[in-house]
Amino acid sequence: MIKATETQERQHLPIGSVVRVHGNDNNMMITSLFPVTEKGGEQGYFDFGAVLLPLGAVTRDLMFFNKEDIDQIIYLGYVDVHFQELIANYDELVDKIEYPKFTVQEFKEMDDQNPFKK
Repeated sequence: MIKATETQERQHLPIGSVVRVHGNDNNMMITSLFPVTEKGGEQGYFDFGAVLLPLGAVTRDLMFFNKEDIDQIIYLGYVDVHFQELIANYDELVDKIEYPKFTVQEFKEMDDQNPFKK
């Protein structure tokens, strides 16, 4: 198990990586990079989308978070030449994303402002 503070130089995590994020004791496996989601009529993206372990994708819901939200890296996922190419072109890829980057806090606040929330 790796504390995120010990790996500040690790900016990118591949699919299959298992992490824990701030305020959540569950292990999560990263299943998508740069997922776009919508909340309160606004679209935006996060660094990662993940499923809860041990069950995985039992619903269509993903947990969204960014690299700064990670407390621990439990397991480093699959790294191959394609992932290495993604890392090499990371800044260019991010610059092409047409949506704003959400933060977990902003996402929660959008939910709090929803008048239809029960």
